[in-house]
Amino acid sequence: MKDKVRTALVQMEVAGLQPEKNASRMKEFVDNIFDKRKVELILFPELANTGYVKSMDQDFGREFLKCAEAIPGYTTNILAKLAKRHKTHIVVGLAQLHPQIPGTVYNSSVLMGPRGDILGIHHKLHIPDEEKHYFYPGSTLEVYHTEIGTIGMSVCWDNLFPELVRILALKGMEILCSSYSWGKPTSPHKRVTYIPTRFRCFSMMYAISNRIYAMACNPVGKYNGHDFDGHSAIAGPDGKILAYSEKEGEEEVLFVEFSNDHLLEMRAISPIFRDRRPELYGLLTEPF
Repeated sequence: MKDKVRTALVQMEVAGLQPEKNASRMKEFVDNIFDKRKVELILFPELANTGYVKSMDQDFGREFLKCAEAIPGYTTNILAKLAKRHKTHIVVGLAQLHPQIPGTVYNSSVLMGPRGDILGIHHKLHIPDEEKHYFYPGSTLEVYHTEIGTIGMSVCWDNLFPELVRILALKGMEILCSSYSWGKPTSPHKRVTYIPTRFRCFSMMYAISNRIYAMACNPVGKYNGHDFDGHSAIAGPDGKILAYSEKEGEEEVLFVEFSNDHLLEMRAISPIFRDRRPELYGLLTEPF
């Protein structure tokens, strides 16, 4: 990883089925960030072009498909130009049209680089609840070697499966960019008990168990019965929370500087990869 990496996490309100408005808001956030300081990595929430999905609804599904985008496409073209202008990296969650099969959609996270190019795409691997009516699961686990460090991506429900993050870490990941759309219990999906500090917990555990920097970006706002509360967080390789959005439901940008010396120090103090016992983990790869 680069000696110092300046990062920003954008906890924003995403407008439902309004990709042009959302792209405009993201551009505004990026420009405002660079009015204040230079950063080398910016993270946006899950499905930042469309907003989260509604429980199975034919009319909604028809409109949702119209808003899903090719990559490269409308939103990535705007953000890639911004990445090139400001010489930064941008990670954003998008509803992505399959490049060949009409009507087929991925829940994706996209990494763009400082030359205005697309460096990587992660297709959400674990598809929960109502999302199964809209998205196809991905099938790859990749990391992306950039000039600021090795970046891995995950999307929301992916983070309930620690095997994913560990594999990315074993492939060399130093920075985890996790985009979420995880609402309060008032939302239609009530899959787990509501814990306002859940993104602190996710970031802390993944950071300390893999000795990485972990970023967790959740949106705010109410949409389709969902109530997104924010509470985004960033943790360092010792598990310390470096930034956290305390105020519920408010847009906010979190700024953190990552240190390669600190990451290496933590890995030297606690060599977690050396202490793994893979010969005991075979059950993880057996069918349930």
